[in-house]
Amino acid sequence: MAKKKLLFFSIFIIIILVFVLTIYNIIYKNNNIYLNNKDEAPNFISIMLEETAGSGEYKVSKSNKWPSKGYVFNKEMSYCNNGSTLTWNKNDNSVSVNINKTDKCYVYFDIYVPTIAEYCTSGTDLATCVKNFGDQGSSVSNIYIHNSSLANGAGDNSYRYAGTSDSVNNFVCFGSTTSPCPEDNLYRIIGVIDGKVKLIKSAVADNSLLGSDGTYAYDKTYYKWSNLSSCPNETAHVKNSNLLMLANKNVIAAPSGGATGCNNWKYSDLNTTNLNTNYLNNIGPTWSNMIEDTTWKVSGCSSFKGTAKNIFTEEITNATKTYGPSDGTSKIGLMYVSDYGFAASPEAWTLTMNAYDNTIAIYNNWMYSKKDELTLLSYSNNSIHIYYLSSNGGIYYMDDFSSAQDVHNVRPVFYLKFSVKYIGGKGLQSDPIQISD
Repeated sequence: MAKKKLLFFSIFIIIILVFVLTIYNIIYKNNNIYLNNKDEAPNFISIMLEETAGSGEYKVSKSNKWPSKGYVFNKEMSYCNNGSTLTWNKNDNSVSVNINKTDKCYVYFDIYVPTIAEYCTSGTDLATCVKNFGDQGSSVSNIYIHNSSLANGAGDNSYRYAGTSDSVNNFVCFGSTTSPCPEDNLYRIIGVIDGKVKLIKSAVADNSLLGSDGTYAYDKTYYKWSNLSSCPNETAHVKNSNLLMLANKNVIAAPSGGATGCNNWKYSDLNTTNLNTNYLNNIGPTWSNMIEDTTWKVSGCSSFKGTAKNIFTEEITNATKTYGPSDGTSKIGLMYVSDYGFAASPEAWTLTMNAYDNTIAIYNNWMYSKKDELTLLSYSNNSIHIYYLSSNGGIYYMDDFSSAQDVHNVRPVFYLKFSVKYIGGKGLQSDPIQISD
């Protein structure tokens, strides 16, 4: 009996030794533990989940189960206190922990957001990158292709970003190579229009960029559309090849009342001085040389009580008056009203633009800045009024109480040359697209 007890005890000791040696071999010799996606995270691992996409703020998961969908492993932030290493297999949501001693590890996961970086390689022209991203579908890119099959769209085959500001990852660092990109150098991509990438400054410009001359009014960011109290009399004699002839211009009379101004972009000091002189000089030749000379549509529009498509047709498609390189430097302009209209999610495209103070349009429009802003669109029924984006989200002119001499904020808009290349970046505000010529 004693021999049986001894034998049983010996077997038990051998089993314990084999178990200990196995664990030693796994942890201290092979230094590897493999945990598949069905395993729960052991106590020495804390799962850290990002709270809001792109925020960089994390909290410890209340669950010890690995996240399945909607998250991506953050290799740079994940770490172990005593030097163990972590490897994530994205194919089956598994983690491999290489342990060299007793340790405490933190595994970080970011909310997964598709970005342009997944569909573009460094050195590719930016326009092609945006279109490649857009071709993945609006559910992935928040880019809508405005072809003939897109309901209520522009119908010009453009690629345009649309949706909430947080969901649209269209940030570009322009005017600086500093990392992180200074806030004043953040721009956003309106889309690829006529084959070129169109940008708008993310925040309003101030007099450090636009200058304190021209149409500058006050408080660093407020400018007028025009300094003129009335448009020049364009019915004049001009000499051409020794012949005197009339420059036939139909000058539209100003309405009665106290409002004054001139809504002809040709005579706007905001155009010629603040945007196409001061701004270009202040960003410097390296960056200004990336901007395409542009012919802007400046005919105006007869009513703001139309949908984005209605206004696009009158503002762009049927335009009869332009301002381009033959008129002077014309690289920089302002937003078209239709640009703002199509930046909202498609459910807003059935609204008239004066009704864009609707919550559907406001909170689903990445271009909405909560500020009064000037647009390039003038009122075609007189020579005074211009359309502006109100801080409430609607597009208006205010009859005799508003004119081209009213003051509002300005966000420069321009097209990049097709030669501008994508260098890197995800398009996030915290990781904007980097470009070079």
